[in-house]
Amino acid sequence: MNTQLLPRWLSILIGPELLWLLMYGLVVLLASANTPPGRLADDLFESLSIIIPVLTAAGFLLWYLPVVEKRWLLLRFWIAGVLGGHIVLATGMAAHSQQDPDGEKAYLAGMVLVVFVLLVGSLYVQIRFRSRSSNNHR
Repeated sequence: MNTQLLPRWLSILIGPELLWLLMYGLVVLLASANTPPGRLADDLFESLSIIIPVLTAAGFLLWYLPVVEKRWLLLRFWIAGVLGGHIVLATGMAAHSQQDPDGEKAYLAGMVLVVFVLLVGSLYVQIRFRSRSSNNHR
């Protein structure tokens, strides 16, 4: 497979870090627009505990893109997933208008789901793409 469609630096740049940077930017924009906080924005911040794990799962589609550098991608995905999940969820919950235990519960639930998605997605990637690469070497 020809992965030299893009320069090497660009194929490394397209990865999980870029996805988390975009998600963080969106949450910061929502948080800054949330003055004074409205109920709709609060509901959105609470639902981040579901949205962020779903977007994390969608990030595993990077393995299907031939222009993405695959070396170290799983490690990069884990580091970016845990750090990005923490930063995005903490930023969203800090912007919530009522600083109550529900925000802390939503943060904790979101992080548990992010780690679960990372575990399941890692197993899937290892099974799916390891078998494909071992078939190519025969």
